[in-house]
Amino acid sequence: MTATAKKIWTLCLVLVVIFFGIILFQLNGSVFGKSKMISGVKTTLPKLESGDLMKFAQKNQNYQEPNVYANSAFLIDEKSFYELYAKNAEQKVPIASTTKIMTALVVLEEYPDQLNEVVTVTSQMINVEGSDIQLRPGEKMTVENLLKGLLIMSGNDTAYSLAAHFGGKDDFVKKMNAKAVFLGLKNTQYKDPAGLDDEGYSTASDLAIIAAYAMRNQQFREIVRTPNANITSADGRILHELKNSNRMMRVEEQFYFPLAIGIKTGFTPAAGHVLVSAAEKDGHRIIAVILNTNENTLTASAKESKKLLEWGFNNWVW
Repeated sequence: MTATAKKIWTLCLVLVVIFFGIILFQLNGSVFGKSKMISGVKTTLPKLESGDLMKFAQKNQNYQEPNVYANSAFLIDEKSFYELYAKNAEQKVPIASTTKIMTALVVLEEYPDQLNEVVTVTSQMINVEGSDIQLRPGEKMTVENLLKGLLIMSGNDTAYSLAAHFGGKDDFVKKMNAKAVFLGLKNTQYKDPAGLDDEGYSTASDLAIIAAYAMRNQQFREIVRTPNANITSADGRILHELKNSNRMMRVEEQFYFPLAIGIKTGFTPAAGHVLVSAAEKDGHRIIAVILNTNENTLTASAKESKKLLEWGFNNWVW
């Protein structure tokens, strides 16, 4: 083969590679869209054809639309991220203490080997409003126990203590937002580790994705499904009795739901009563998000979440 022929052959190969590169890039943008994989988890809802529904779930023969009394709601199959129900699911709203799902994720994924570290509580860490577990200045508490206070009893003091321990509030919130970007979420923005700042926001669909992703973490799953727990300071002198703020988790509550396995409640005047929840039946998990219930009562989010979860199991089959 002459030198000229070799040059022509090489040029042809380069053009072929460029051509197929362009084709693959277009496919990635138009066919797969944003449904990319992160650590084996689809980070956005799959874009499925109607025939693909059979692979995940299908409506039963007596299917009826639910009556959900909340501004936003979303229900997905946890394994496939398939949408089972949506109401204003893309509306950006304040999300109150459901923020703490991401707070826990940052700690569990960025600092998995530091859960036994002891945090010395300061007045600045616990000088926050709202729910708390009554940490005391000078008290020493392990990171693991702070996570329990965060997710079980929704302690704002534990949220700020964790953030302070792991780089300070500002740096920690940057990590929270970076994790949201990592998960492919464009409608979520955090302003603090507890959800007290109502300028932070998310959507029902984003929260469902965050929750489904978090439930892949064994330690997270074990904590959020705990109805009651006692934790102590590192020296064992101070006891904190934790009662799960998710009323579906506690047998004595009106809206107790035996299939419930978590996840996180929230309330601020701007966000209203909110709850991200999960339930499991016959090996199938579903994730429900209820934001800003119509009723302004302490039990409203549990009432609507239980209703939506029950509806999901009653109207879909796998």
